[in-house]
Amino acid sequence: MYLAGALVSLAAAMGLKRKALPQRQYHQALLILAAAFLLAAVIGAFAGKDERYRIARNEPGQGAQEKEFLVDVAGEFKDYPLKLEIAEKKLTEAQKRAYLKEARKELDVVILGDNPSADAVSKALFLPEYLQEGAVEVSYRFSDYHIFHADGTIRQEPEEPAVVEITAELTCQEAANLYQFSVCAVPREKSLQERIAEKLNSLVAEQNEREDVSYVVLPDKLEGRKVTWRKHAINKSFVIVFLGAAVAAGLIFREKEAEKRQREKRERQLMMDYPGIVGKFSLLLGAGMNISLAWEKIALSYQRNRVSGETEKRYAYEEMLTALHEISEGTGELQAYENFGNRCQLATYRRLSSMIVQNVRKGSQGMQKLLEQEEWEAYEQRKAHARQMGEEAGTKLLLPMGIMLVIVLAVLVIPAGMSLNL
Repeated sequence: MYLAGALVSLAAAMGLKRKALPQRQYHQALLILAAAFLLAAVIGAFAGKDERYRIARNEPGQGAQEKEFLVDVAGEFKDYPLKLEIAEKKLTEAQKRAYLKEARKELDVVILGDNPSADAVSKALFLPEYLQEGAVEVSYRFSDYHIFHADGTIRQEPEEPAVVEITAELTCQEAANLYQFSVCAVPREKSLQERIAEKLNSLVAEQNEREDVSYVVLPDKLEGRKVTWRKHAINKSFVIVFLGAAVAAGLIFREKEAEKRQREKRERQLMMDYPGIVGKFSLLLGAGMNISLAWEKIALSYQRNRVSGETEKRYAYEEMLTALHEISEGTGELQAYENFGNRCQLATYRRLSSMIVQNVRKGSQGMQKLLEQEEWEAYEQRKAHARQMGEEAGTKLLLPMGIMLVIVLAVLVIPAGMSLNL
């Protein structure tokens, strides 16, 4: 199958080359496809051959590995899935002893962690679970768990140096060895702040021991130095800045949301007014007017009704008035109609402006029929838009209706439950 695909691709590439077609990229694409088919055929041929597998075992400490194969046994079964576990490389007794010896040396170094030496341990010990890159497993025991936790961290800092014995059990495959050594835990060297804090705590502790005293006086001097106390408080300036930033972001979001709602309101109004505008054009053109007179009559009629208060602001008619003013100020009529469609920013109005421009350029033949068809489609779109708005309004009412249902159920169920308790 792969060879057939390669041959077809090569034949098509050669055909394009002989015809000297300008699509050079198609010729290159077919050559690449042919090469891919050939490579797939070679790989498939080699993959289908029988092989004697030799699987390299992991080095000690890397653990076992799992391999999945499809096995064929002549006369019995074919493509049987089989999962094998390949153990890591086994060591000789001499190799195990060598690993354990090197593990003791490595442990002497790494167990100190950040401590300078085993004779001055004031920080946590580092107790690795594996040494020699995983070949040796280690477990630990302490002679005194009052000073160290089982994980090597300090449980209680000693007041005086204390010697603690550690027993490490080293295991390398089946071979095991115990390694015992000692560390000396010493008090941690404290900073100046910590020493002063301890002295202040001791002064307060003395007052805590006083009997029949209802208050504690915090010391105002320590070794001749003045001490000032103040409560830890939240930095309110940061809170104020955060609140100010939140309010500013809220105002920006509110402004953008208001602009979005205004834009959506404008688009809805444009969609609702479009069928009426197209119908008026169709009626006036049918009465014998040309596009310019019909445009002027529709725009000026809206302006009179707007001034007298008979109608509210309608964005589509406002844009028609703007186009009329552009024409009166010297802008070309065709350009004014095109600007009208661009300002409305809806596909329907761009289509209307395009029809009007074509009518002005080529004459009014067939314009009446086009407007009637456009009017019918516009009314269908208006009905679909009205249905969508009704569905959205119904969806918004689901939450209030749910809340009302919960309230009604509470009014009915709670008195009934209270009467049962009585």
